[in-house]
Amino acid sequence: METAVRHEGFQRILSFELPAPWSAQQLRPEVELFGTMPPVDGEFTPNIVVTVNAYSGTLQDFCRRAVAGIVASLTEGRVVDVDGWAYRTELPDGDGGLPVDERGLPLAQHAGRVVEYTHRAPVGRTVSGVDYLVVLDGWAVQVSTTTALQTRHLFEEDFLAIARSVTALHAADGRAIPSTGDAAPQGGSDSGIDAVATRARGAESEDYSFYQAAGSWIGEGTWMSGAAIARMGELEDSVLGRLSFGGDPVLDELRDLGVLEGGRLSEIGDVMATALNNAPTRLRLTGRFLDAETTLQAFAIGDMALVAAEQGYGPRVLNQPWNPDDPSLFNVQLIPLSELSSCASRWAGAGPAWNLHVAPVLLETGQLDERFAGEAPLPTGANEAMEQVWNQPWFIWQIEAEGETTEIEPMTYVNAGVRGNYRIGLMEDPGTGVDQPAMWATDSSYILRQLEDVLQAVVFGRDVQLG
Repeated sequence: METAVRHEGFQRILSFELPAPWSAQQLRPEVELFGTMPPVDGEFTPNIVVTVNAYSGTLQDFCRRAVAGIVASLTEGRVVDVDGWAYRTELPDGDGGLPVDERGLPLAQHAGRVVEYTHRAPVGRTVSGVDYLVVLDGWAVQVSTTTALQTRHLFEEDFLAIARSVTALHAADGRAIPSTGDAAPQGGSDSGIDAVATRARGAESEDYSFYQAAGSWIGEGTWMSGAAIARMGELEDSVLGRLSFGGDPVLDELRDLGVLEGGRLSEIGDVMATALNNAPTRLRLTGRFLDAETTLQAFAIGDMALVAAEQGYGPRVLNQPWNPDDPSLFNVQLIPLSELSSCASRWAGAGPAWNLHVAPVLLETGQLDERFAGEAPLPTGANEAMEQVWNQPWFIWQIEAEGETTEIEPMTYVNAGVRGNYRIGLMEDPGTGVDQPAMWATDSSYILRQLEDVLQAVVFGRDVQLG
């Protein structure tokens, strides 16, 4: 990195390089390295924390420990994605090109793991965390980067460069944490290994499906009927007399919820009605499982968003708890706009999975529609990943959004459970030049960024950057 300065760690085990205007600080012995951007009033300050322990185990077990620690130690820690990471890439070939994998990414000469997650920071807001994991000279190195969800894309390049600049100043002296027992993952397969991913990737791949299920809950809200939500919007600026309440169960519901007081909307009711009627930014996710359609609708005004959600991926597909008395009720929440992308991705069930590429990518006309409707024959020439995807329960969901000057074209995904999410669209058949239905693997980390990008596009009236 140009203009970068190398700093040694608290215990002189590691060092890293920080570019300007990042600055290094020494905090305490358990934090080997710490870097931060200059603080800005009213904004979460991006920072990077590097911890290190002597370690004699595998990268896979190290990653299991790290993921379990994130969930256990952080407030509302939710794992978004786990993937491979190239701490060092293969050297260029004779023609100067970098060897790449099937996704076009540089092959790893020294492989690590990357774990993406969200959690609630001490300041009270949900923030974005990405940890880079690597085993160096007998040391387990965890590079934890944290920033606001809205600014992750601005600092991604810095975070990645700093993580790759971490080096060991000397090898571990044998004081190692063994690779045993408590490193085993929660839930998942009996062996803790994703067998299909292991064969497809050619490397042992951990099973993180437990965290996908655990991260699909959108949080506590107020349970409201659709009729009550609609009536609340109609009552903005209205005053009701006593006789208006007689025998109207919807008004009774609003009064019992504290939304209606003395014939008028309460303070919180007025805020919610204003969002319903006047929100300049609106996000809608529509899901379908079997014959049932379900929605998450968000109405953003100022720095808040009103969310009205029916059952998403977790309750619909995994039978996770919803309202025990009436499953048709909406979960209604008023949340910071900064947390809406995370809420939406959880509703859709975008969680950690080894997103394997399927073959064939291009499908015959009508195949997807037939599969959407229920069972359908496996595509000809399907690889093992496609066979597993095709036979999973499918939660089909779509993103739509609009602002005062911008409207986003709908984007459609299939959530295929343990195999993650696949984008649905059209691709040109290189043989015929005709567009064909296609499905391609899309990491949950990308989906979270895409949802945030969509929101920023409609709020600020710009084009989407992650199409």
